[in-house]
Amino acid sequence: MKRIIYVIFMVLLVAVSCKKDDKSAVSASIVENSAAIKFERDAIDFKDLNNGEVVTGSFKFKNTGKYDLVISEVTTSCGCTVADYPKDPIAPGNEGMISVTYDSKGYSGKRITKEVIVVSNTEPSITKLHIFADVH
Repeated sequence: MKRIIYVIFMVLLVAVSCKKDDKSAVSASIVENSAAIKFERDAIDFKDLNNGEVVTGSFKFKNTGKYDLVISEVTTSCGCTVADYPKDPIAPGNEGMISVTYDSKGYSGKRITKEVIVVSNTEPSITKLHIFADVH
């Protein structure tokens, strides 16, 4: 009797563990129900800067999705770089801009590369932008 219960238990265990998990339906749902962001460019090269020079550039983007685009956060890889971004939702088809200000003080003699990380309701949710400069 114990042997029969053991066999039934093992058959049930195998049946449950072999059940196909339909993760593709969830992924497709997430993609279909999210906004989409398209940047005109993903990098800005400020070229040659003098030590201590402060420069500003912008990343223009468009919501190419079917739903409102919400940028929840924009962070930078260094305190020398500050980003400003739209806090209100951007409707499908509308455009926006992320403004980035870089302070080159203390970076003399270096080629700098800084990241601007955009978190939004897109798939994937993180977009990385870059700024470059040669500081003299």
